Order: sequence, then structure tokens, then C-alpha cells
Amino acid sequence: MEHNLVGSTLPLAGVDPVTFEPVKFDRFEDFKEYEGFVRAAALPLTVSHPLGPPVIVGNTVTVDAMLRQPTRITRMIMDLTRERFIADRIFQAGGGVSGGAVVFDRAVENELYLNRDVEQIAPAAEFPMIISDQLVPDIAEVEKWGAKTFVTDEARDRNDTAGFTKLMRQLANTFVRKMNQRAIATLEGALAGGSRNVIGNNWATYDPEVDAPQKSPAYDFGRAEMQATNEEMGIEYNLWLVNPQEALNLTAIYGPALGGPMMPSFFSSPRVTAGTAYALASNQVGQSRIEKPLGSVTWREDKTERTWVQSSVRPLWFVDNLFAILKYTNLAG
Repeated sequence: MEHNLVGSTLPLAGVDPVTFEPVKFDRFEDFKEYEGFVRAAALPLTVSHPLGPPVIVGNTVTVDAMLRQPTRITRMIMDLTRERFIADRIFQAGGGVSGGAVVFDRAVENELYLNRDVEQIAPAAEFPMIISDQLVPDIAEVEKWGAKTFVTDEARDRNDTAGFTKLMRQLANTFVRKMNQRAIATLEGALAGGSRNVIGNNWATYDPEVDAPQKSPAYDFGRAEMQATNEEMGIEYNLWLVNPQEALNLTAIYGPALGGPMMPSFFSSPRVTAGTAYALASNQVGQSRIEKPLGSVTWREDKTERTWVQSSVRPLWFVDNLFAILKYTNLAG
């Protein structure tokens, strides 16, 4: 899949427009998504909103203007990170947070049925009593993540948009990396008991010309669906999170067929440990909530003649349905 991250015509005073070719990512052509990195292009000193859509037409934005309007910095970071978060594919957006935490109940197998079966009853006989187990709720607490960086007065006065663009894109990439690490860590925390672990086939050595179909990655996909059907929890494993190593192996085995109608969707990320993969029911694993959305503030420090840019977010994630996850291991032998 190709992601065109930069590609625009930039107006310069007194010269013809300069066109910059887009930066493309096509590492795994058949993958629906790939967690790549935003790269900073070489930009002229005066540009039309160089930091991602929405684009301001007929106007220019300077470094000084951006530092005086931190909401634009927030919008820029969100534009750069919007398509690359793992959490958006795993968790359902569940609303806000009150009091710094959320109380939730986990789904368990016996929720589908009562703890006793219905019985045949003789005339005038008493009906049997059946009840449902009462579960102890869990608590997920808000996490606060943020960082700050600075722009010197010299860079601001010289309108160094190339340097400022690079700095903000590095900040955006760092936010993406941390949020994706936390999303995977939330999955791992819920899977700590090992009850959802499956030993998969070796995708690295599978050869469709000589090996039996039961040794193929597709067999692992089918095993996941079989388990979902047997557990009767209404789950469909329609998303697989994989490491780029496994992404490469799948591409080598299936080629264009990897994006076919019988295949699940895939998301490749180095945040997933090599040799493992997560089979998920997308957006059914749990919830993602935000107590404070991503925000930015700026302030100038006179003694060092620099302006600080500080961004932070307060999210939380929790897994309330373990039946929506399977962790496959041993995929690289």
C-alpha cells in the first residue's frame, strides 16, 4: 500500500511554483496498512502550511505564527499521526473519562449461557432455579503522556520552516510509537494468563510447492475462525497484527492473493514482536477513552531566547473481551 505523505506545489514570491514529488511507502504492497514513519522533506523557507492537511490557500504560515498559535501545532501533529495508530484498529472509542479511571466488566465464557440448563418439568412440579454468576469489575486508570521541545529565536527569526517541520514530525512519530507500544502492552497485559495463546505454523519456512496445506499461514487463519465458532461468542477474527518480518513472509507466499476476499486484513508494525501475531476482532477487544485530547502549549524562555512547544494527551485503554484476541507464537520457528 502506498502512502503519499508529501506532494504539493509551493508558492514562492517572485518565482515560478516549485513542485515536490511525493514520498511513497510501498514496503508491503498487498498490506492494508503499515506503520511507517513520516519523513521530513526539504522545504523552502516560506511555504503554504507545510505540515499536512488541511491546506491554507492564498496565505503563508511562518514559524513565528505557528509558535503563537499552538492549536495549529496540535492539528499538525494529529494530521501526521491519524492513519498510523494501532489502538484505533484494536479498541472501540468508548467516550470520555470521569475521575481518572473507568470501571468495566470482562466478558467470560459462561455469560453466553446460565450456569444450569433448563430442565423438563413434571406436572405440578417446582421449576428449577438458575442464576448467573456475578463478576468482580476491573478498573483502568488514565495515563498521561507528553513531551516538549524548543525552537530557538534564531530559527524563528530566520523562518526556518524546514527545521520546524522536521522537529514536529519527529514529535508526531514519537507519539505514534509510544501510543502503539501502550496498545500492544495493554493486549499483553490481558493475555498474561496464556489462555489465548496458540502455537502457529512456521511462516518463514512454509513452501506451498512441497508442504501440506495444514502447515500454511492460511491454516492458522482458519484455526482462528474455527475457535471463534466453537466458543460461540459472536467473534470474527478480521484483523491480524503482525511484525514486518511476518508481513514479508506472507507477501512472499501469497503475493496479490493476500488482499483477496477470503483473507483477513493485516496491519504491520515493528511494535509487534517478531515471530508473533495477534488475531483480533477489530474494535471488539475493548475500549479506548480520552480524558484529555492531544493538546499543545507554547511559551518563550527569555534567558535562553527560545520558545518551548509542549504536547500531551491523557488516554486509557482496557480489554474487556478476551475472546476477541488470539496470540499466535512460533511463527518464525
